[in-house]
Amino acid sequence: MRKIIFILSIMTGLSCKSQKIEAREVNNFELNNFIGNISEFKSYTLTDILFNIVIVKNISGSANNKESGEVSNNIYLSKCEFGELPICKLYMLENFINLNIEKVYEDRTNIKIDITSGNYKQRKSNTILISIN
Repeated sequence: MRKIIFILSIMTGLSCKSQKIEAREVNNFELNNFIGNISEFKSYTLTDILFNIVIVKNISGSANNKESGEVSNNIYLSKCEFGELPICKLYMLENFINLNIEKVYEDRTNIKIDITSGNYKQRKSNTILISIN
């Protein structure tokens, strides 16, 4: 009896296969270009909102600095409510040079993003406001 159970368990084990995982190529030029040029991604959990920041590099020379191939950056801001079917909004700001996210915080009405940008001697600090509602 033990031999029969042993043989049946071996036969069952040999007929089982693990799942084959294959990557599927995505043939969308804009999406491939967007994902390929992400230079930074940050996620912040605020009181009732998940806030994501994606910084994407532009083409070479987009910073318009003479004799330089330096690139500028676009920043994408995604604001999503928590829940099973979250409502999300996406915002975009363009053409920042040497962009740095300093701080992300909220008050009663706005999400505030403190950034610095610009060339070394011309750095500027700004606060971006995104309405919570």
